[in-house]
Amino acid sequence: MREFRHTAGYVMKRKRENIFGDLVSTLTVTVLFFVILMLVVFSAVSYQRSVEIQDANGNARAVLSYVITAVKANEASRVTLEEQDGMQVLVIEDAAAGYGQQIFYKDGKVRENYGKSGMPVLTDDALEIGEAKQFSFVWKKENLLEIQSDAGTSYIHVRN
Repeated sequence: MREFRHTAGYVMKRKRENIFGDLVSTLTVTVLFFVILMLVVFSAVSYQRSVEIQDANGNARAVLSYVITAVKANEASRVTLEEQDGMQVLVIEDAAAGYGQQIFYKDGKVRENYGKSGMPVLTDDALEIGEAKQFSFVWKKENLLEIQSDAGTSYIHVRN
């Protein structure tokens, strides 16, 4: 009988050691699972933020490029800056055809109208070129137009 008690005590001791080992293993796996989960979530959020920044930069460059191209494509036309309804309007007018483009910035968006020369800006009917936090036009010299936008500052030599 004595051997049986000794053996039973030994078995109980081994069970306690196994329970402790199982508990440590379970805790380790759980901690590793949460660390991996946090890394995945952090990586996904970082990736999403970098894509948003890249999209915003691409949009800013596209808007600025569109306006520069519009001015340069119409160098035979007359390019002027006007103040209409409290907005700065870049007018690219083809005098021979009697039509022109009006490019302006309102409510965080760069917009464009195309129509008969001399018409007032129709903000509700304007085509949206793109979004911007800032967008402005300034004549630096007689034929040097400065465009400031989210993408930076660009200068265009205009031949009027």
